[in-house]
Amino acid sequence: MADQDLSESPQSTSQQSDRASRSARDQIASGAQDLKDRAAEMASSSGETIKDQASGFAEAARDLGSRAADRFNEGVEDKKKAGAQYVDRIADAMRRAAHELDGDLPVAGKYLRLGASQVEVASEALKNGDFNSLLGDARDFARRQPAAFMALAVLAGFGAVRFLKSSAEHDDT
Repeated sequence: MADQDLSESPQSTSQQSDRASRSARDQIASGAQDLKDRAAEMASSSGETIKDQASGFAEAARDLGSRAADRFNEGVEDKKKAGAQYVDRIADAMRRAAHELDGDLPVAGKYLRLGASQVEVASEALKNGDFNSLLGDARDFARRQPAAFMALAVLAGFGAVRFLKSSAEHDDT
């Protein structure tokens, strides 16, 4: 019996050692799995936090861009109104110059009035429309009627000079 106890003892010690070893491996594996799960959970929550922050930044950028676009459009609208008023004054000056030309060059006065009408149409388009469509219309007119476009430009320049001269004479008196 003592022989049996001695012979079982190394086996049982070996089995106990194997069990302890398995238990330690299981504990280590379980601990590693817990760490892995926690790391995955932290990464997931960090990813969600980053996504939330990125979403917030994107929304703030959109809001800022929208406000900047609104301010730009307000500025363009103000400049457009001022430009339309200026163009109206040019049309009026062209009509006054046409009136002065009626005695000397009635044909030039007629064309200058036609040009003033076109300038007035451009002013209305500027007030009510967008600048790109107005510019496109002017280009189309210049392509369709290059001679008329040049003649109007020359007459407008001539009328403006004539008007400026007459304005200067009225200021001197």
